[in-house]
Amino acid sequence: MNGDGSIVLRIGHLPTARLSKLVSVCPDDTLTRAETLLTRYKYSQLPVLADRASLIGAVTLESIALVRIAGQELTLASATRPVQEVSVDAEVRKVLPLLRQHRFAIVRDESGMISGIVTLADLVDAMEDRTGPHAILGEIERRLRKILEQACPTVEDLQAATGKTGIRSVRDLTLFDVEQVFGRANVWTGLHWRLDQSIFVAELRAVRKIRNKFAHYHDDEPRPLPEPELAQLTGFLDWLAELAPQR
Repeated sequence: MNGDGSIVLRIGHLPTARLSKLVSVCPDDTLTRAETLLTRYKYSQLPVLADRASLIGAVTLESIALVRIAGQELTLASATRPVQEVSVDAEVRKVLPLLRQHRFAIVRDESGMISGIVTLADLVDAMEDRTGPHAILGEIERRLRKILEQACPTVEDLQAATGKTGIRSVRDLTLFDVEQVFGRANVWTGLHWRLDQSIFVAELRAVRKIRNKFAHYHDDEPRPLPEPELAQLTGFLDWLAELAPQR
């Protein structure tokens, strides 16, 4: 976790960075063995290891194809290529440029052992898991504030609705403040929504609790939201879009 409390996504957080069974080949293996493992496990690449601490390189479907095209002797050595290596402690955002260029990298753990392999797709999926809920929550808050701009058009209206004299715009509101404002009878009446106010506020409260839970993990282990909570957010966002489609 950063000093500001934000979560840092590291290579070690990716499932393929610490494999209980690392499928690999050793320098004395045949190319046939490598191809058999690649097809059996539907991999695109395998590390070539002298032992768990000694990385020789990697053999890939592409490197094998290039050896065949070039008419070279078909051996594991001829199909082995240099490979990029990353630490389990490396930040994903810093490794992303390397993965964009090389598409995969071999992972070395804290003890110096080769522990896994990560691909560009692994990084993209992990980042989407983390940024997806952020994007949904950001859009929910943006829409809620836009609605309140219409319901409380002046600073005085906003201060009266929140009871906070220091508020200068809807951007100063926390999500808790937003929930409280939607709970005000006069603000609700001004929206002209034919909805049960208590249901809307309860839904908004549930969103706020999910947001707080998501934003304040007590460790630095990034994780996607559980499906029910993600469904709650997306459903509420869809509802807002229907209630105020032009906002």
